[in-house]
Amino acid sequence: MQMEFTGDELILALVSLIRATNPAMLRQGPDGFTFDFQLLEAKGELSADEMLLLKLRAALESQGTSAHSLKLATAEAKRLAETIERVESLQPWPTDVLEMSRNLRARLTAAV
Repeated sequence: MQMEFTGDELILALVSLIRATNPAMLRQGPDGFTFDFQLLEAKGELSADEMLLLKLRAALESQGTSAHSLKLATAEAKRLAETIERVESLQPWPTDVLEMSRNLRARLTAAV
């Protein structure tokens, strides 16, 4: 299925999936989070979640700042929705981030 993401939604998806698969890839920088993909790039065989991380990264880097189009398999959309839901429960989030997260999860779930 083809889905449209905003840049913020892609970043939220990346952060959520990284926190679920390999939190060491997340680095706190002066302007927010940075992602260390060297760990994945050095691996020979990637898991389904790791391949999805690279797909999200490519979508974020290859397009402009407005809408990002990404083709997701049903299993990828389901996994992403579940992961985002789990990350929502880990800590309190600002209202706008929580709303964006819930809207994204609803779209991902509806696509499954």
